[in-house]
Amino acid sequence: MVFFKHFSRQCAFSIILASEVVFIGKRGWALTIMGILLFILIIILVFKASSWNEELGSGMSRWDETVVSGNGKNKIVQLNVEGIIAEKSSFSSSFSSGAFISQLEQVSQDPNVKAVVIRINSPGGEVVASDEIHLEIERVKQAGKTVVISMGAVAASGGYYISAPADYIFANRSTLTGSLGVIFSLPNYEKTAELLGYKQNTIKSGEFKDIGSPLRELTQKEKDIFQSLVDESYQRFVSVIEKGRKLSHDDVLKAADGRVYSGQQAKALGLIDEFGTLDDATEYAKQKTGLEDVEVVKYAPKFSLFSALNGLNQQLKSPAAQLMEQVLPAASTTGPRLLYLFQP
Repeated sequence: MVFFKHFSRQCAFSIILASEVVFIGKRGWALTIMGILLFILIIILVFKASSWNEELGSGMSRWDETVVSGNGKNKIVQLNVEGIIAEKSSFSSSFSSGAFISQLEQVSQDPNVKAVVIRINSPGGEVVASDEIHLEIERVKQAGKTVVISMGAVAASGGYYISAPADYIFANRSTLTGSLGVIFSLPNYEKTAELLGYKQNTIKSGEFKDIGSPLRELTQKEKDIFQSLVDESYQRFVSVIEKGRKLSHDDVLKAADGRVYSGQQAKALGLIDEFGTLDDATEYAKQKTGLEDVEVVKYAPKFSLFSALNGLNQQLKSPAAQLMEQVLPAASTTGPRLLYLFQP
């Protein structure tokens, strides 16, 4: 909505400017009329987008279904987690935890959906976003649905965190998984600032109000504070694996030292169940439901001007953005935050 409002203001300004600079004549009037018609069209689209948002907020389904295979009343849904797990999509990843959670909600609310197969190809990401997805997957199970995970090339850290509550986990022998732990990175520009002659005067209300400032080293007290946050999230990760994989506390602690594992190593540790592809995971879900006639579907967003523009934006992603996605996988995060992230 903000985009449309901003765009409509720009169009209005352009129309006024054009009407002042074009010469008075047939061509000038024609351009002015065309500009006015364009402005009216944009206004209509803005109100239409607003009505779409109201419909989505009123409990209507946000996602259309595309049939992958089979037919019948009962359904298995295939979902995808691709890229950095974050609350909002960014230039380095089109994945949005909010959109994915709404897909899981639709799965829970549809009585015809008997199982969901989640394909994960992610190095992890934000702690909060990962935990919210994890909780929603648990709600899907509480709604009586079978949850099966299919790991792709990478399903590490937060990618594993959201896998843990599944009924069954498939992976490739060469899948990179594990990286069970938490990281909290803080940049330090103190030396660079000195070279540039930059100095910042800080007036603060308490000792730790500027904790994590990139213009100075952390004090030991500040390191202890951040370490306590990391330890807290780490214990949550450990308990999630214990509960989801039914492993002993000691076994989880041995595995959860931050290292990355191959699928073969993960199977030996009890972190996954079986080697297989997305098709194998889907076939397992079919067998688990005990139904012969089942339809496998995927979700796609209902059409809107915003979704069309967003899709175009993803297709036109610049080479620089694609390079940044490879070089700086955590670039989708803004500011210091706790991360369940495999970050070599």
